Amino acid sequence: MMKNQSGQSLIELLVAIGIFVVVISSIAFLVIDSYVSGRLSKEITQANFLAEEGMEAVRSIRDNSWDDLSAGSYGLTISNNNWIFQGTEEDVSDQLQTGVRKIIIEEVAPNRKKITSQVGWQFAKLRPQEIQLITYLTNWAGPLPPYLAQLRYRWRNDDGAE
Repeated sequence: MMKNQSGQSLIELLVAIGIFVVVISSIAFLVIDSYVSGRLSKEITQANFLAEEGMEAVRSIRDNSWDDLSAGSYGLTISNNNWIFQGTEEDVSDQLQTGVRKIIIEEVAPNRKKITSQVGWQFAKLRPQEIQLITYLTNWAGPLPPYLAQLRYRWRNDDGAE
């Protein structure tokens, strides 16, 4: 009878070790996954901030001179307390690992531009990430197209008099 009990104790020990390994592995996975998710969330928030900042910089450039918004790909910098375009992209690796911000301007119509603020970075070795914000800007102060320039608006008061 003693031999049978020692064999049974060995099986119980192996089952207990197996359950322990599964539980510890699950807890380790959850802790690591939680860390990775938190880090990714932080980096996405930072990238969104950089992309929004890029959009605000383009609006500032537009407010100074619509003519500075020529089609192309640009980086941003500050000169004399004003945003300006510089180069084809901007290194933001001090805020995101191998991070790059790019402003892409496309002509849509006369006095209308499509603006894309793009931030890309390397989250992990084989896991690149990218955020893109897109908006359209119009030169409201620009000349009216010929078909609108011929229109005349008439205002009427409440009595219907011209």
